[in-house]
Order: sequence, then C-alpha cells, then structure tokens
Amino acid sequence: MTSGKLVGLGIATTVLYLSLYIPDSPGSRVALFIAVNALAFVPLVVVFRAFIRKSESVSDERALLLILFFGMAFRLALIPLDPVASDDIYRYVWDGKVALSGTNPFALAPSDPRLSHLHTVDLPSKINFPDMRTIYPPFAQMFFAFSNLLFGDSVSGMKLLLVLCDLGTMILLVVLLRRIALPPARVVLYAWSPVPIMYVALDGHIDAFGIPLLLLAVYLIIRERRILGSATMGLAGLAKLYPMFVVPLLFQRGKNVKKNAVVLLPLLVFGIGCWAYVEPTGGLVESFKVFTSQFEFNGSVFSLMKFVTGMNVESRIVCAIIFSAWILMLVFLDRTLIEKTFLGFLGFVILSPVVHPWYLTWLAALIVVRWSPAVFSLLILSNLSNIVVYEYRTSGVWADNPVVLLLEYLPFFALLMWELSRGRARFPLVRSS
Repeated sequence: MTSGKLVGLGIATTVLYLSLYIPDSPGSRVALFIAVNALAFVPLVVVFRAFIRKSESVSDERALLLILFFGMAFRLALIPLDPVASDDIYRYVWDGKVALSGTNPFALAPSDPRLSHLHTVDLPSKINFPDMRTIYPPFAQMFFAFSNLLFGDSVSGMKLLLVLCDLGTMILLVVLLRRIALPPARVVLYAWSPVPIMYVALDGHIDAFGIPLLLLAVYLIIRERRILGSATMGLAGLAKLYPMFVVPLLFQRGKNVKKNAVVLLPLLVFGIGCWAYVEPTGGLVESFKVFTSQFEFNGSVFSLMKFVTGMNVESRIVCAIIFSAWILMLVFLDRTLIEKTFLGFLGFVILSPVVHPWYLTWLAALIVVRWSPAVFSLLILSNLSNIVVYEYRTSGVWADNPVVLLLEYLPFFALLMWELSRGRARFPLVRSS
C-alpha cells in the first residue's frame, strides 16, 4: 500500500467519524454511532491486510507515522462531542469535583443532599445510578481530580486527557512490537480500531488510563525489571481493577520464593492506594459489592447459564470459580507473559456477567501483540450490543436481547473453536518471555 492510498483511507475515515456531528436526537445519535462503528472497521481491515497479511512496507517508518497520525486525528475529532452510548464520564467529572472540594468521593452518593452545593445543570443529573457511591478505584480518582484541577467540569477536557493516555498505549504497543520482533505497522489494529476510538475519544472511558499502565508493566517485566514492572501493575489495578487478575500470572515456575516475592508487590501498591481512600462507612467497596452481585449485561456464558437455570447468584459463583480455575491454570502454563495476559482477559470476557463493549478495549490492545481472529470478530460484533442502548434511548427499556447475544457471540465461539483446533494463531506468537 502506498502512502497516498493510506492518506486517502485516513481522510475518508476522518470524514466518517465527523458524520457523528450531524444528528441531534438521542435515538438518531445512537443509530449513527452503530453505523459508524461498523463501517470504520472496513478501512482498518484494508490497511491491516495490506501491511501485515501481504507483508507490504512493514518496515516503512512513514507508513507507521501516518497510521499513528490518523489514529490521533480520529480521536481528536471526536473530543468536542457529547458521549453517545454511555454516560459514565459524568460520574468521573463528578468524582473529581467532589475530591477537589475536600470530600472523599467514596463517602457520599451524588444524590446526597450534603453535596448539593456542588450541583450544576449537568451534575449530578446526568450521572447514572446517582444513589450509588462511586465504584472507580483510587488511582482513577486521582485522575478525575487532576482533570478537574485542569479543566473544571469539562467533559471534553477529561476526554482530551484520556486520548493522550490512548496515545501512550499506541506508543507502548509499537515499543512492544519492536521488542518481540513483530511489524510495528501492526499497531493499526489498535490505532484505527473503532473500539478505543468510539469508547475513549467519544464516550470517554477510564479504561484508557489503565491500558497503558498494564502494557508498561508487561514491558518492564519482560525486560527483567520485575520490581518496577510489578509496582506498575499495582498502579494499573488502581486505575481499573482488571489488571489485578494478571498479578498471579507474574509467578515464575522454577524460581525460588525470594524471586517470586515480587508477585506481592502489586498487592502492596494496591493496598496502599485503597488505604488512602478508606472512610468509616465502607464506601470503598459498597458499590463494588452491588455491581458484582446484581449487575448484568451482554455476558455470554453467564447469560446462557442463568437462562438455563434461572439462578442469578449461583450462575455468578460458577462463573467466578471457572475463571479462578482458568487463572490458576495459566499460572502454571508454559507461555509468555503477553500470552498469559491475553488469555486472562479472554477468560474474563467470556465468563463475566457484564461485558460492555468498552471492556474490550483491553483485548483490542492485546491482539496487536497476540493476534486472534476470534477476538477480532468479537470487537466487530460487540457493536451489536448498542442496539440495547438504542432501545433504551427510544423506549426507556433496558434489557438484553437474546437475538443480539446470539449474533454477537456465536461467530466468536465458532472462530475460537477453530483456533483451538489449529493449535495456534494465524500470526506468529510473541517470541520473548
């Protein structure tokens, strides 16, 4: 692929994202969101096939710079827009405002009258579940406070910071690709993927803060800087909890107790971060308990299990046990840390009762360094879950759609079975431990 064709595709994709400025009604905005999300995968696949599948210009630094340039251009173009498929960012802005007012954000729910002096036209009226205290962990709270310090109540300001984090993810992916001897142009899988673009630059999800921390931790550990890498893994868990299930995977078979003691460091960092936000009413864990026991959306195995048995709690417990067993198996599996991390997140997505499409931004980053056709198909088809959002915006009803779940997950599991039957992915796995 020539630079001219790459520029042409980049400009066409930018125009596609700019079309999101057209509609003004809630229903039409979600409908266009779904359409743009789907169509934006076309140029991604074209560029990916040209630079990776056919091995054309994979060492071309100009092409790499163009990929990164347009990756940022797509994101910057969406920052001024209001969120479409999720309103989580209003909670982020609120938490940051509460923290800067001198109140522990875990102490009071947004609807608490003791915070009425902080109310504005948008806050807390645009926050979902205003009677629940925040669920976002301590390092994320620091990020929210920093954004409020710089930009006040600005949603666009916070999205700008998240996009800068996403740039960090792209740069770290290029560094990792070079480290494991894979084509740097492969970063297009993340840089041009509609999943991080739509859910970070447009909707503004805090996952963008955690992903580069996870990648940095993995990079440091494979460079044998295990203490610094392990501490960074703890920070990643304090940004969003998911990286904490990667912590057991840091255990190294055949190493003595002293060598493996570093596995405790992320837990220490995580514990210190939580201790800094402890308050007497237990708000630090209250919403987490509610979320893990009651919330459900777009899950695959859990939804099937609950449909068959009609049991909520029991289905959650079984999924949790299977996931724990999966992580334990990965601990003793003779694979690289990148491979184990990818498989850990894959198990989480398969077994979690809640799989919002922005949860897949973590896998969108990881398939850059560990390709999986099944996961790529799920990134594309996860867009179907936004049909539920459309129905909610137009009718006020929020409920999983069984047909949508089948259309989303059947191709994914079919491809996953195909991958397992082959015993390997299409592209070389990482060649560095």
